[in-house]
Amino acid sequence: MMKLVKENEKNILELAAMRQELDIVGMVHKFCSLEMEAEAKAAIAILQLKIKELECLLADSNNKVKELEESFESKCQSWSMKEKIYQSFIDFQFEAMQKLRSSSEAIKQEVLETQKRYSFEFNHLESKLKAVTDAAGNYHEVLKENHKLFSELQDLKGNIRVYCRIRPFLPGQTEKLSTIENISENGQLVIANPSKPGKDSQRSFKFNKVFGPDATQGEVFADIQPFVKSVVDGYNVCIFAYGQTGSGKTYTMTGPTGATEEEWGVNYLALNHLFKVSQDRKSNMVYEVAVQMVEIYNEQVRDLLSSDGSPKRVGITTISQPNGLAVPEACMHPVISTSDVLDLMDIGFKNRVVSATALNARSSRSHSIVTVHVRGKNVKTGTVLYGNLHLIDLAGSERVDRSEVTGHRLREAQHINKSLSSLGDVIFALAKKSPHVPYRNSKLTQVLQSSLGGQAKTIMLVQLNPDATSFSESMSTLKFAERVSGVELGAAQSSKEEKDVRELLEQMASLKDKIAEKDEEIRRLKSLRDLKPRIPQQHQL
Repeated sequence: MMKLVKENEKNILELAAMRQELDIVGMVHKFCSLEMEAEAKAAIAILQLKIKELECLLADSNNKVKELEESFESKCQSWSMKEKIYQSFIDFQFEAMQKLRSSSEAIKQEVLETQKRYSFEFNHLESKLKAVTDAAGNYHEVLKENHKLFSELQDLKGNIRVYCRIRPFLPGQTEKLSTIENISENGQLVIANPSKPGKDSQRSFKFNKVFGPDATQGEVFADIQPFVKSVVDGYNVCIFAYGQTGSGKTYTMTGPTGATEEEWGVNYLALNHLFKVSQDRKSNMVYEVAVQMVEIYNEQVRDLLSSDGSPKRVGITTISQPNGLAVPEACMHPVISTSDVLDLMDIGFKNRVVSATALNARSSRSHSIVTVHVRGKNVKTGTVLYGNLHLIDLAGSERVDRSEVTGHRLREAQHINKSLSSLGDVIFALAKKSPHVPYRNSKLTQVLQSSLGGQAKTIMLVQLNPDATSFSESMSTLKFAERVSGVELGAAQSSKEEKDVRELLEQMASLKDKIAEKDEEIRRLKSLRDLKPRIPQQHQL
């Protein structure tokens, strides 16, 4: 009985444990069921979204299919129409080809006939073109002849030839605003003020020739070479460079420091050409060439080639000389080659006064004058020729407020501007054909008197700075040059002496020397006569 009670209790405990376990399993099952139900709902929602997306994609695909079907049908219709058009075009071309074939023989025949006709006409045209070419050649010859006649007319009138050269912008210049508007081959120059745009600011000038910034030293010399050559024919020639400071005058006349033969200025090229001509004529003429070099500094004429090696003050002759410029106290150096000239000019330029200003690092503070004296004698006839070439590098005109010079340099600038102003007065008087020309107002005009007022061939090289900041100086320079171009000096004459004339002149010179000796003897006798009454008076005292 007890055993059964214990087994019953045991079974009750096991049953209670099993019930408890069953409750736990039921709770777990319920929890898993709820979790699986939630996952199922989430999966169903995702599937529904995907179904909707697929339905949208399916609708889009159906729409695209419809669009493609419609596009395909329209393209099929278009291609069908094009096929018909191309077919009709091919048919038309075929018919045209048939027509072309039928007419090709006729065209070939016509071409052959045309070729024959054109061949005849071309031959006729060739003769006409030859005539036109000859006429064109004659036209250029006529132009050349007109230019020659114009030059001869200027020679007869004695006009001063004016050539203008425009300096290029320097490497250090940053603002490259130019006043040059136009350069014509006929010597016309148009400048304009950049600060006042418009046609009213333009001004036109006409010279014998205008050289642009790209012109070489050789091109400039080529135009004045015939005048240099006339020196050995007994003419006096004066070439002077004019312009504001820093416009390139010294570069044109001498070239840069350490210049090569291609960079030589007018001075060296002219001497080199004179020696070349003298060599070419050595079978008929014997030439003697000598050089002087002076400067006008602060109204003093100084010899740059003096024998003691330093500049020496010299005087200007007041007597009109047949051979042009005469500074008798300046040393005369015979030369026989271009190398001699180079050596002498190097000495002269070292002695010339230069200094730095705000406008030019090497500003010439004096007017330099290189005079080449040429004497030629004809070995057959005995005829003697005298010619002079004056190569003048004028100091640049300058505005003191721009050059910023003071003290001694200011005095130099004042002398330079005064002498150039005097030159302007002389030019103005010559242009007006005034009976009085103020040559004596400055040493510069006294030196240039034989070239400006005599019968010399005179050339002015006008140097121009194209920088817009120098517009007012450029205008003044060009107006002065324009006035110079209107001056008529009279026809240049050769200083040729025939043998009889030369002998007569030598006799006259001898007579003048004898007269001078007699005058000196008379003065000496008069002085002795004046002394005789005084001697007794002194003894009486």
